[in-house]
Amino acid sequence: MIDLITGATGFIGSHLAERLLREGRQVRVLCRAGSEGKLTAAVATGAQLVQGDLRDERSLVAAVAGAARIFHCAGHVSDWGTADEFAGANVRGTEALYRAARAAGVRRVVHFSSIAVFGTPSPKYFDDTTPLDGQAWDGYSLTKAHGEAVARKAFESGLPLSILRPAVVYGPRGTWLEEPLAMIRQGKMFLLGGGVGTCHPCYIENLLDATLLAAEHPSALGEAFIVGDGEAISFRDYFDAVAKIAGRPPVRRSIPLPVARTMASSLEAMARLRRATARPLLTHTAIDMVTTKSEMSIRKIREQLGWTPRYSFSSAVDHLCELTRSRTPL
Repeated sequence: MIDLITGATGFIGSHLAERLLREGRQVRVLCRAGSEGKLTAAVATGAQLVQGDLRDERSLVAAVAGAARIFHCAGHVSDWGTADEFAGANVRGTEALYRAARAAGVRRVVHFSSIAVFGTPSPKYFDDTTPLDGQAWDGYSLTKAHGEAVARKAFESGLPLSILRPAVVYGPRGTWLEEPLAMIRQGKMFLLGGGVGTCHPCYIENLLDATLLAAEHPSALGEAFIVGDGEAISFRDYFDAVAKIAGRPPVRRSIPLPVARTMASSLEAMARLRRATARPLLTHTAIDMVTTKSEMSIRKIREQLGWTPRYSFSSAVDHLCELTRSRTPL
């Protein structure tokens, strides 16, 4: 049986492809032309490569042919971009993929959403019963919520599908780890507002465990589940842990929020003026993400699927420290 993964050149998709290959699954990955070089060595040599694009429905028909399961990890993940970039990847591409999947008789789909669907900044408390009110102003949050609506419609039309809502996913090759690691090693890392905002961490290995469970468990069909390590920490504590992984002292340099807001306004205005495609150094969405205090529950996936995080945040950090000491590339 073939497992198709979209977004295998990215963080979550690459780790998922490697896990499935280690488990002896037949893996097929959808790659845009010219992006093959971004695949990890294990995926490039072990998986079947299919060239295509979420914007090209004909290529999707070929990609899903004979696939038993689809793991839809691809999307435009950023705090910066045009409305068309976000909608094209997170909504229209998802619609096209699921049309092809229904026609091909795919037996199971796992749709990767995000806790961003609850808004950025997030509500003071949210769980899987919290409504998606569409009030989030940033393009990523809004189109991920619209992407969930597409997934639910596909399920109602007969596509066996489950939705996962990962929190702040971290691990080797992931932005939430690699970027602060690089900045800490270069002495350029700083906190915003003292780092008092709430981080809901989700170790990549915990997410993969939840993914494989959702792909098989009958009670996962038609449902959406928040996935995280099951604990909340401050972003100051999160970046202190990253500093520990880097073998450096804790991050204490901080930019006051009013100063950060002024910087973000100027940087965003300049980027728009230049029509820049690269994200500015600081955006209002990024500030909202790391300064908001909130509480999140993973009760539903615990109770409905019997899932428990295999790693706590502390044990995940210890694991990452071991990988660093063994010189395994992060």
